Amino acid sequence: MMTYPKILFPVDLTKESQVVAKHVATMVDKFDAELHMVHVIANFKSPTFASISDVRDQIKANAQKEIDEFAAVNFPHVTQTKTKVLTGHSGRQILSYMEKQNISLVVMGTHGRSGLGTAFFGSVAQRVVQNAKVPVLTVHPV
Repeated sequence: MMTYPKILFPVDLTKESQVVAKHVATMVDKFDAELHMVHVIANFKSPTFASISDVRDQIKANAQKEIDEFAAVNFPHVTQTKTKVLTGHSGRQILSYMEKQNISLVVMGTHGRSGLGTAFFGSVAQRVVQNAKVPVLTVHPV
C-alpha cells in the first residue's frame, strides 16, 4: 500500500477551502500524515514607496493569522500541522515548498476554470499537476 507521510494543502482561504479541507482531513487521517498548509500572497514591490515593505509585512502577518485559525478550525485533531505563508508566484512557490519539505502528496482545490478563464487567469492547480514530482489530488469544490 502507498503511504503519504507528508501531505501539502495549498489553501487560498476562500469559502471553497472549507470543502477541500474535508478531503484533506480524510487523507491526513487515512495515512496518519503530517499536514503542511501553505498560503501564497503576491510579491508586490514599488520603488516609489518606502513603506510598501511594511504593508507587505502586515499582509503576510494577517495571512499567517488566518491560515493558523483555518488550521485550528478545520484540523483540530491533527497533531502534526505546519502552516506557512509564502510570497511570490503561487505555482512556483508551491512547487518549491514541495521539494524543500519532501512532500509526498498534494491535495488542492481547483476553481474549475476552462477556456478563456484559464488563459487569462492561469491555473495554479494545473501548473502544480503538470510539474509536481509527487501525486496531486485536485478537488473541485461544489
